[in-house]
Amino acid sequence: MINNEKIVQLTQKLNEQNIDTYLILSREDSDTVLPLLIPAHVVAQTAFFFRSDGKHYVLTGRTDANMYTEMGIFEVIESNDDFDASFKELFDSLNVKRLALNISEHDYLIDGLTVGQYMKLQNIIGKETLKEIEVSSETFIQDLRAIKSDYEIEQISIAVRKTCTIYKKVRDEITVGMSETDIGELFVKGMREQGVVNAFDEPYSYPLICIVRCGLAHRKPNPANILQDNDILVVDFSVRYNGYCSDIARSFYVLPEGEEVADEQSLRAFETTLKAVSTIIDGIRPGMKGWEVDKLGRDVIEQSGYPTIRHASGHQLGRQVHDGGTALSYDHPDRPAVRQKVRDREVYAIEPTVIQDDGKPSFIVEEDIVMTPQGAKVLSERQMELYYIRRSRS
Repeated sequence: MINNEKIVQLTQKLNEQNIDTYLILSREDSDTVLPLLIPAHVVAQTAFFFRSDGKHYVLTGRTDANMYTEMGIFEVIESNDDFDASFKELFDSLNVKRLALNISEHDYLIDGLTVGQYMKLQNIIGKETLKEIEVSSETFIQDLRAIKSDYEIEQISIAVRKTCTIYKKVRDEITVGMSETDIGELFVKGMREQGVVNAFDEPYSYPLICIVRCGLAHRKPNPANILQDNDILVVDFSVRYNGYCSDIARSFYVLPEGEEVADEQSLRAFETTLKAVSTIIDGIRPGMKGWEVDKLGRDVIEQSGYPTIRHASGHQLGRQVHDGGTALSYDHPDRPAVRQKVRDREVYAIEPTVIQDDGKPSFIVEEDIVMTPQGAKVLSERQMELYYIRRSRS
């Protein structure tokens, strides 16, 4: 499906920034920015010319031409056997004054033009000509990725709902005696049932599943790690649906026989985590800088006597789990993303955490939100209490 809203957004951005042409050069899906705009599997050497006047062109091989014709957004030109000559003819006819390219020193999600494709462009139009007219697409692609269209928000919302459905089912199936990989298999089954894939790694790979006693880190589940009494289990799970991602974490606790609640230390750490998440969700507003949002949750953690958060309190969510743009982390001169502002229609995963060493109680609760003019709208079904794990299979 073509998300025409993104093409309209792009054309508006080109006009706002006085850029007449945005060029994407790609072969065998080499450019990583293109999927943000169109769902194309690029095989032949192809040039996409997006123009500020709304008339867009694609120069491609005969085998790919019909695909772009069906999209209805391009004038399609077949390059035949001499792509370079066809490119030069089209380029000259467009009278390009400012040419935006997918080049960025700061954002890997924008740095989609390969060195080889850049050299090809230099050879076709000349190094000096290119030097005079080229600009980075960073000035508008970051906005295009961050500010979601109605279609994008709906796809993310579906991914989030499916993730919550899987959690709800798996929550009732986790039992004492299971290994981390046993639990992973429950999530794989859920992904297949819900028609989604893992947003990280292989399509049906396991989420991040950690028994805290065995080490809380970005590691793969271990079949030797077995759930026991008083264990804390943390799961961080992201799925991809129709090209868009969720990112939700949940925390569990194994109650010993005869106990009705977790021990005091664990409950306090969990409740502090929950309070930090709620403080951000309740306090975030468009116009706040990323570090200001992070401080809301970080202050809760630190003032409760726990180590400061070791990562960001949140990040943007979209076609990638970590979708670039404004970062919700501590202020630092080498991190310009934390000084950018939160805006309406951006989607964030919120995850201030209590993380301690030596097996001490550690918890992650992560929720997905979309920004509105009034503040955060929560997309996920919030975890508001510690989830307790059954002792045995029924």
